[in-house]
Amino acid sequence: MTLSASATTAGPDQRTQILIVRGELDLATADSLYRQGQAAIGRRARILLLDLTGLSFCDARGLSALVRVANEAEAAGCRYGLIAPRPLVARMLRISGLHKRLPVFATSEEACLRLAAGAATAAGC
Repeated sequence: MTLSASATTAGPDQRTQILIVRGELDLATADSLYRQGQAAIGRRARILLLDLTGLSFCDARGLSALVRVANEAEAAGCRYGLIAPRPLVARMLRISGLHKRLPVFATSEEACLRLAAGAATAAGC
């Protein structure tokens, strides 16, 4: 029951936040991820990415934390996505139907391109 998450910034304007998530996301760690997601959004991120390549396990409480972060991002006008979840986590997203709610991308580069393009379209750019 461990979780390690660290925030990094990427992009020319420092408005893209990437939260790297490692370990297990469960009852004991879900609130910590949620708080870190809130903090990233609070830094006025336009795009928030959760890099799940190092996430080995996610239970229902962990899925709930992912949804809560997504809800906060939407409320703040921040686009968001999940990066490369491992097969077990991807399966949990599919079983729960959350793969339809939470955008999943193979790489952070793909996510940035697609989310930035969507933001430009939404803004009429």
